[in-house]
Amino acid sequence: MNDLIIKSGNLVNPGGDISGVHDIYIKDGIIIGIDEDTTKLNSPEIIDAEDCIVCPGLVDLSVRFREPGLEKEATILSESKAAVSSGVTTVCYMPDTQPIIDTPAQIKLVEDIFKTVNLCKVKVLASLTKDLDGNRISPMMELKQAGAIALTNCYNPIKDLLVLRRAMEYASGHEITIFYQPQNNCLANYGCVHEGKISNKLGLPGIPSAAESIAVAEAILLSKLTGVKLHLCRISCLESIMLIKNAHSTGIKVTADVAIHQLFFDENSINNFNNDFHVMPPFRSSEDLAEIRSAISKKIITAICSDHQPHNEDAKQAPFSDSQFGIASIEILFPLIMELVDLNIMDLNTAISKVTSNPAHILGIDTGIIKKGSSADICILKKEDWVFGQEKILSSGKNNPFIGKKFSSRVYKTICEGKIVYEHK
Repeated sequence: MNDLIIKSGNLVNPGGDISGVHDIYIKDGIIIGIDEDTTKLNSPEIIDAEDCIVCPGLVDLSVRFREPGLEKEATILSESKAAVSSGVTTVCYMPDTQPIIDTPAQIKLVEDIFKTVNLCKVKVLASLTKDLDGNRISPMMELKQAGAIALTNCYNPIKDLLVLRRAMEYASGHEITIFYQPQNNCLANYGCVHEGKISNKLGLPGIPSAAESIAVAEAILLSKLTGVKLHLCRISCLESIMLIKNAHSTGIKVTADVAIHQLFFDENSINNFNNDFHVMPPFRSSEDLAEIRSAISKKIITAICSDHQPHNEDAKQAPFSDSQFGIASIEILFPLIMELVDLNIMDLNTAISKVTSNPAHILGIDTGIIKKGSSADICILKKEDWVFGQEKILSSGKNNPFIGKKFSSRVYKTICEGKIVYEHK
């Protein structure tokens, strides 16, 4: 591992003490100083970052790399390459693999594969219930001790609110964070799009906003009752935003995230039955989109994630309602974040905080900030026009509605623990 000097970059460092144009010195994977003496460095490699943005490596709260068990769709190697190409240095790994991550052995398996690949770091989310069945609570403390950063049931429903209450009570007593995907499956009723004018026009089964907001209300009230650290995943509608805002005003410290694609599309996007727009939660109304964009510019929505879900071609070949949902979006996470800045939806500092220091705080990990003594997880971004063409996709999943889109920013280099893991050629 070479010692590094990042020269003259515009440091954008939300939550950190130092920003502006600075030099960063890196030795043995650690930031040893900012604008300090370099005598401790051994023949350092110098990276010219003039006219570039330098920020902490991104922390992505939701990725599915499919391995183990679903390697026909993607692998940890292929999706790690996609991740670091977008400046992501830490990923949260969802437990809905095959087999499901509900034992310490499964956590270790995933961690070992990431160590072998050696591109980005992983934080494993283990299953909240055994086999994600929504009924039997998993060995939560055992999973935490094995390295699980939090517990989640993903999209799988909790069969009984009493089960959720007991899980929250146990988690609260052992300082375990619960990631909760809010959806009332009875109200969702196997729908595939937002219940509204487009679902009626296309004859597709709809999911009402109430399926999400009712589940949000239940989770918030149970978090107040139990004192659990609750993170709400993939918020999509204005009613949920109102409930979260009200919770904050009453002192309930719930956090929430939104998937990056939810900030660009509404229900009208699926008008031509394009399966790449089949996502969960579904794209909502234009009013919901406007409200989410407003909430993300404030503290109501804490973080933005890729919700990366690669699929092979067969998974998207079925009729819309039968196709697999999800977008393989991790490798354009940062360019899309920068587009939100260009659209004046967020200022630069706020935008970068949503994918660095904020998600790191949710996870309780010491990353997402550039400071002396911290791991050298850094992204260097350039302003440059380019087109996201299918031939440039690194992910094994080509299910992406942004193909053909022109971007004005691209990742120049990604550094993880002092190692250059990606550089644009």
